[in-house]
Amino acid sequence: MGDIERRLLTVKEACEYLRIGRSTLYRHIKQGKIKPVKIGKRTLIDKADLDRLIEESKGKEA
Repeated sequence: MGDIERRLLTVKEACEYLRIGRSTLYRHIKQGKIKPVKIGKRTLIDKADLDRLIEESKGKEA
């Protein structure tokens, strides 16, 4: 892929990007905070959704 930034991340990459565990990522998916992209048997996560989750979480800190 070279220098082209990828839009879709694997579940593992999404967890690394957010620095969260796999179960936490799937909890966000179940709650509708992140919408997975299914291509064949692969589950991918749009990086824009992860960035949006980060921005939304900034205002919820106690």
